Amino acid sequence: MREVIRLLPRPVERVWGGRRLEELLDRRLPEGPVGESWEVFGELEVSHGRFEGATLDQLVGQLGARLLGTHSPATTFPILTKWLDCRDWLSVQVHPDDLLAPVLSGQQGARGKSEAWYFRHVDPGGEVIHGVSPLARSNRLQVAEGEDWLELVERRPVREGSFLYTPAGTVHALGPGLMLYEIQQSSELTYRLYDWGRDRQIHPEQARRCLLEAAPASDYEDRGQAVGQVRGGCPYFVVESLQSDIEWEVDEGSFEILALTDGRARLDGLEMALGESLVLPASYGKVTLACNGPTHLLRIRVP
Repeated sequence: MREVIRLLPRPVERVWGGRRLEELLDRRLPEGPVGESWEVFGELEVSHGRFEGATLDQLVGQLGARLLGTHSPATTFPILTKWLDCRDWLSVQVHPDDLLAPVLSGQQGARGKSEAWYFRHVDPGGEVIHGVSPLARSNRLQVAEGEDWLELVERRPVREGSFLYTPAGTVHALGPGLMLYEIQQSSELTYRLYDWGRDRQIHPEQARRCLLEAAPASDYEDRGQAVGQVRGGCPYFVVESLQSDIEWEVDEGSFEILALTDGRARLDGLEMALGESLVLPASYGKVTLACNGPTHLLRIRVP
C-alpha cells in the first residue's frame, strides 16, 4: 500500500511545559504551557490523502498487517511518539512493564511503557534523573517517601543529539531546559514518587512495585534491516538516525515512522516539515529520502 500517512499532531498542556515547540519547530500552539505534542498515536486523525479524517487505530482495524506488518499482533497502533518541551522538572516517576500494567491499572490488555529519548535541544547544565544510585540500599527503597527519593536516584547530564533508553521499571525524571523526541509503547500508565511540591497525585505503592518487580530489560532479535545508525532498541521498537540521501525497502514485518528532527528532507518527493513525523505502512515498498543540507531524521520500527 503506497500511501504516506500524515497525522494531525495533538498539543498537550502540562504544568512543566513551555513555548519552545513554537520557537524551534515553528508550531502554532494554544495558549498556556505546552509540554507535549503527540505526533504518532492511534487516536490521531489522518490529515491528507485517501484516508483523511480516519484515525490511525481505524486504519489498523481496516488494513491489519498491510499497515502494522507481521511482527506486531496488536489491534491498536502500538507506538506513541511525542515532542516534549520541559521548562521545569517532570515528576520523579516509573512505568510498569507488560506484566504489571494490567495488574496495577485493572485494565485487561494494558501495555507497559518502555520509552526512549532523542535530545534535540539541551540548555547548559541540562540533566535527567535516570535509575537508582548503586549505593541505595534495598531497605531504603521500601520505605522512601517524598524528597527521600532525591537522595536515592542517579542524576546524569545529557547533550544535544544524545539518545537514552528508559525501560519499564526505571525511576526517571526529565529536567528543565530540555526539548526532546520521545518514542514509547502506546501507554500512559505513570506512577509518581515525587512531584517537587506540586499538588498532583503521588502513587508510592504502585511505583514501588514497578521499581522492584518489573522484569529487567530483555534482549531482542532485530528481524528487520538497519539502513542508518542504530541508536537503540528493545523488544518494542528500534530507533536509527538517518543523515544523508538514501534508498531502502520497507520490510513487510513492520511499519516505519520517520521523524524530521533537524534540517530539510523530501520523502519520495514529499516535502517534510521540520518536526514532522510520517508513518509508512509495512506494505509501502521502496523509499527514497533526499536531504537538503545538514539533516537528521529518526527511523522507528518494530524489530
